[in-house]
Amino acid sequence: MPTATLKDQAAMLRERRFATFFTGHVVSKLGDAAVPVAFALAAYQVSHSAAGLTWVLLSLWAARFFLVATGGRLADRFNRVKVMIGADLLRLTAQGALAVVAVSPLPLHSWHLCVSAALYGAGTALYNPAQIGLTPELVAEDRLQRANGLLSLVADVSFLLGPVLAGVLMSTLGFSWVLWLDVVSFVVNLVCLTRLARLHVPARRATMTTDIAAGAAAASGPDDTDTRFRAGFAIMARYPWFSFGMALWFVVSLGIGLTAVAGPVIAVESLGGAGAWSILATCLAVGSLLGSIAVMSTAKQHPWKAAAVVVTLGAVVQFTALTLRQELPTAVLGASFALCALTTAACGIVWDTTYQSEIPERYLSRLGSVDNFVNAAGVPVGMLLGGLFADHYDILFLGVSALLVLLCVPAARLAGHGRKATA
Repeated sequence: MPTATLKDQAAMLRERRFATFFTGHVVSKLGDAAVPVAFALAAYQVSHSAAGLTWVLLSLWAARFFLVATGGRLADRFNRVKVMIGADLLRLTAQGALAVVAVSPLPLHSWHLCVSAALYGAGTALYNPAQIGLTPELVAEDRLQRANGLLSLVADVSFLLGPVLAGVLMSTLGFSWVLWLDVVSFVVNLVCLTRLARLHVPARRATMTTDIAAGAAAASGPDDTDTRFRAGFAIMARYPWFSFGMALWFVVSLGIGLTAVAGPVIAVESLGGAGAWSILATCLAVGSLLGSIAVMSTAKQHPWKAAAVVVTLGAVVQFTALTLRQELPTAVLGASFALCALTTAACGIVWDTTYQSEIPERYLSRLGSVDNFVNAAGVPVGMLLGGLFADHYDILFLGVSALLVLLCVPAARLAGHGRKATA
């Protein structure tokens, strides 16, 4: 079975369209790997306070939050590859302009970092929904889960390498080199995307049945021609399984944000210090990597119905372990963190594959932008809760666990029912 799976992966990478896209994606992700940590270090060095870092992060997330709707609308209305090219040109400009300032005689200020972060966030908000809609067009449906697994694996490896690369580059070459390497990676991705634009023959459109094609014209209503972001939520009403799935992922994202704040606090106050949080954070990264590998290495396409239950169990186990932190050794807590990250990564791939397969192509990027929007909102909401209710973490853990279980029931029950019928 492993040998057959490796052969399938190799066969997928021999397909020119996907191989071209994947090559640029890998280079771009590796170029991005050191950027978050390097930006954080640079923001603190420039401002000499945590406030500088806060403003940079707010600039990045605000741009992503407010423009992700535009990204979905543009990707559903225009050629997705060209939207991605425009988005990467914006991100290249953001990093390149900041790199020029960093090596110039002019002093580097916090506002330079904020402007660059905002432009970078805007480019990401435009790029991601287009990629969500593009992936099913590059591979056959039976290979879609493997393709998503490969993309997730690249993100996990980038996440693991990022802090190490940032530390080495910042201490030896300086901040500007981190930016220049990112610029080069965007240039490589742009070359690949330009080539893909010439090779691009949407597989999904080419294989659409005549029934669906005819039904699109016959059943089109206001939501089919309305490209505004709010139309995406109206379209969701046709797919209750997607709506409850999105609600479940919002709470999962909220839990991720809560853990990002509560984890370090608990580690320092109850587990012996910052070293304990380093162990737990490493367990999260390793678990996420293993989750991507687990899904990528299987030929079976897993159902979202089972994944909804699994991701809920993983998160509940982690929050239960955090609640019982005084009675459990750090190793057990680390195992619960790894399990939660593993199930989140694996089930995230299943979720992406499910809605990419089942949602009609004409809605895909708009609903993908809703997906990005909900997840982008859930993490900061969880962080906010973690900061405001630091004295009541056990209640928060119980409340989030209860919400997950309550949402898991309809999400799992509705999965697999009436999806294609409503297309």
